[in-house]
Amino acid sequence: MTINSNAQKWVDALRSGEYKQGVGQLYNQDLDKYCCLGVACKVYEKETGYNLGVDSGGTLIRYLQVKDWLSLRTICGDYINNSLVNLNDGDELSFSEIADVIESNPEGLFYD
Repeated sequence: MTINSNAQKWVDALRSGEYKQGVGQLYNQDLDKYCCLGVACKVYEKETGYNLGVDSGGTLIRYLQVKDWLSLRTICGDYINNSLVNLNDGDELSFSEIADVIESNPEGLFYD
């Protein structure tokens, strides 16, 4: 099964080299670094024209809109035996490697 068109835009952005990868938060404003889900937020903003905003801690707010736009089942991108947050923060996979996982559409990542 292929991923939805919004998720494909996200995968393309992860592979684009446009975003610097960071850990621990969606977006680190001081370092201008994103986790993989923070990149999803930026894609959402570009595609919808809706600014999600950044709180005083550098966290992109209103993330649940992005989760629903991508059809992710959970806020952490959980899927069978793992999560996208863990791949980014714990395993420290590259954005390209995380894009490969998303494209493989692991069981439980997206709503059908």
